Amino acid sequence: MAEPTTPESPSPREVEALCCELAGVHFPWDTTRSLELALLKTFCVPSISALLERTGEFTHRPRKRYDDTGLMVAELLRCGPRSPEGQAVITRMNRIHGAYAISNRDFLYVLSTFVAEPIRWLARYGWRALSTREQTCLYLFWRQVGEAMGLQAIPDSLAALMAFNHSFELEAFRSAPSNRRIAESTLAMLLDDWPAPLRPALRGVLLSLVSRDVCGSLGWTSSPDWLQTLVLGGLRLRSRLASRWPRGQGNTRFYSERPTPSYGARFTLEQLGPPAMLERLNRPRWRGGQRRIGLTGGIASGKSSVGRWLAERHGLPVLDADTYARDALAPGSTGEQAVLERYGGRVRQVGGGIDRSALGRIVFTDAAERAWLEALIHPLVRERFETELKRLAAAPVVVLMVPLLFEAGLEEMCSEVWLVDCDAEQQLERLCRRDGFDHAEAEARLAAQWPMGEKRTRSDVLIDNRGSEEALTDQVEQALRSAPSVG
Repeated sequence: MAEPTTPESPSPREVEALCCELAGVHFPWDTTRSLELALLKTFCVPSISALLERTGEFTHRPRKRYDDTGLMVAELLRCGPRSPEGQAVITRMNRIHGAYAISNRDFLYVLSTFVAEPIRWLARYGWRALSTREQTCLYLFWRQVGEAMGLQAIPDSLAALMAFNHSFELEAFRSAPSNRRIAESTLAMLLDDWPAPLRPALRGVLLSLVSRDVCGSLGWTSSPDWLQTLVLGGLRLRSRLASRWPRGQGNTRFYSERPTPSYGARFTLEQLGPPAMLERLNRPRWRGGQRRIGLTGGIASGKSSVGRWLAERHGLPVLDADTYARDALAPGSTGEQAVLERYGGRVRQVGGGIDRSALGRIVFTDAAERAWLEALIHPLVRERFETELKRLAAAPVVVLMVPLLFEAGLEEMCSEVWLVDCDAEQQLERLCRRDGFDHAEAEARLAAQWPMGEKRTRSDVLIDNRGSEEALTDQVEQALRSAPSVG
């Protein structure tokens, strides 16, 4: 986060302390309600609602998805994004979000709602509105979170963020079937705790908090004016009564400090996230101070292009497993000796050494022979990585480019794993063009690796290489700016 530039600007410590007090002491109920409204408004954006629907989390597990979001946001506000607890939350969010292709503008809009909606809610329903300084601190707090998430072009002032929020809604709010399905699942979940006879009336009350443009985008009918006026009066009365309650800094009421339907009285960060991702999210990673990026992907997916970009554009050391594998079979090596003893003249070149093309034809058509070769090479590659990592111990960031990262069990050497992803048809085309393989040989090479679908579930960041080079590099830049997944 950028440091304050004037004596009047609050320091990061002051920003975090004030936002903690606002959310946990003065306005805990209002903060939760305003962020519920912020969540609902994001469903008005078809690109967001369609992604949420594809994940299945809001339609199959709306309560868990709601609680997970509320708990992570509450922990950020309670502990601050610079604290170890806050950094762990941001790292987990980045690892969850990294599995999906999400545009920077959609990220920015969601971030902007965390600022805009509490400000608007408290001005309309709160026992008092936020002061100018409090609004500025709220903006600075979420800007710091956005920077740790690797977001680009975050508006550089509160006024600019509010303007972006308004213009984005005018441009992006559109009716779509996915909008309504996600919103209905969420609304049903919120009403589920109430007796069934009361739910229709409560639905009308909740819809009275939603503007007509939001209702239109979600396919809902707005509540009548008289009900909106009645609800407004009731919430303002509640706020006046709430203003008389004693408040103390030692008595906070964050969402994460209360029992939740999903987890009961206590939760752990390891429980949060889509169930299908939990094994991957909780798998041990490198926990040292060095950021170690495991760069992987299917054959001909584009990982070498990403590796070159990181090396040439950012000067990062890139350790290449393919190079180490070739070195493991270099002339005079123990690996070469073992291969020649096993295969003899079938792979021996004229003049000595290994004919790698001949070796490839053997191992990519025989799973048992491929397993034997991998058992020979993988330990040698791991040993070379360990040697190079010791040599580069002082480097803040190191890239481990490993095509068979998961197959070789090397993800534990990385603090985070990036997967360069593309379609199988693109891989086949690139592989045939690059290496001169015929279609059958290229398919055999693809079949020898884990399916991309399996690799996606185990990766922390998804780099989509189905589009242009510019789109690819934009994703790489965002991933590089994201908070390191180190402990």
